[in-house]
Amino acid sequence: MTDIASHRGGALLWPENSRIAFENTAKLAVEQVEFDVHPTRDGKLAVIHDDTLDRTTDGSGPVAARDWAELSRLTLKGTGGQRMLLLDEVIEIFRPTPIVLRLEIKCGPDREPYPGHPAKVMAALGQARVLERSVVTSFQLDTVVAAVAHGRPMSHVWLVLPQLQVDLGLDRIIAAAKAACVPIIGLRQNMLTESVVAAVRKAGLGIGGWACNDAAAIARLLDLEVDVFTTDRPDLAIAQRKARSKD
Repeated sequence: MTDIASHRGGALLWPENSRIAFENTAKLAVEQVEFDVHPTRDGKLAVIHDDTLDRTTDGSGPVAARDWAELSRLTLKGTGGQRMLLLDEVIEIFRPTPIVLRLEIKCGPDREPYPGHPAKVMAALGQARVLERSVVTSFQLDTVVAAVAHGRPMSHVWLVLPQLQVDLGLDRIIAAAKAACVPIIGLRQNMLTESVVAAVRKAGLGIGGWACNDAAAIARLLDLEVDVFTTDRPDLAIAQRKARSKD
């Protein structure tokens, strides 16, 4: 069965990476919840997608330039006054559920990695005793490798941008993943075909998809039987998968 990951807590259903999104996702029949982690200036781990505050909050500027005391006073747009959450708070929302935590370890402006960020994320997961139910992801292969050097999560995934897939070619993407001992690669849904999935599986790697946000894309990835895909519409994905199971 293909697993479903609620992307940013279901970003087309509720404000992304918000308490309302995560609390609603916790009630859904999904296997994973996906969210993003940036560091604050004072060493906290904030759950927010962008490296800047402007798009999703009433603040502005880089996330990493603010202490948590400042960030906690900002409001997430569309939430009716809710603030962003810390990683520990998201963990506690899902602790009573069987849902796997799927963390994207983010980088800073200009895709520059935050010093020591992967190690801090893994330490937090370890301290919360959720490493065994966490999947660590990044679009930067070095970040994935750095993370698992500091702890052994349930799994770890290299997310591959379409342009990189085009520039390097699938064979070199597979070779790089295997050389780095990364067991799963995640490709954008429009870059996935039967032959691509077959080649990845033949190489002994797992395969996932991302940006599966409409009914057609969801149906195609269910047809391809990828291991997991992230979606901003987990409700559509659940309904489609359930309908297929009755056929």
